[in-house]
Amino acid sequence: MKRFSTYLKLWLPPFLWMTVLFYLSSISNLRAVPDPGRDELIRSGAHFFFYALGYLLFFRAFSGKRKNFLLPLLVVLIYAFLDELHQHFVPIRTFQIQDLLVDGAGAFLGLLLLQEKRLVGLVTRR
Repeated sequence: MKRFSTYLKLWLPPFLWMTVLFYLSSISNLRAVPDPGRDELIRSGAHFFFYALGYLLFFRAFSGKRKNFLLPLLVVLIYAFLDELHQHFVPIRTFQIQDLLVDGAGAFLGLLLLQEKRLVGLVTRR
């Protein structure tokens, strides 16, 4: 039972993260504010933040005795691509390369933050 609770503790956060993003991607006319310029800035910031967070959550889930910094990055980048592909099929939404680049930059920021050994200990503590 302890093994299951540990597994749940590690993997539930990234799957909840994916669920929230999938839900948000399903909203046809998702706007943060009415002004298009400010909306784009806020949404790009949200993409950046959410994918940095996703990297941290997957890093924690994948962390074992050996720290693998690239596997969570690969998973998050694949999810970013699939999320954009999903948006292609949502009315009014489109597949945007710009969003993929912002998502990747956010995930890469997560990787850079974890290169600081003190932060690695905080994220992987069980």
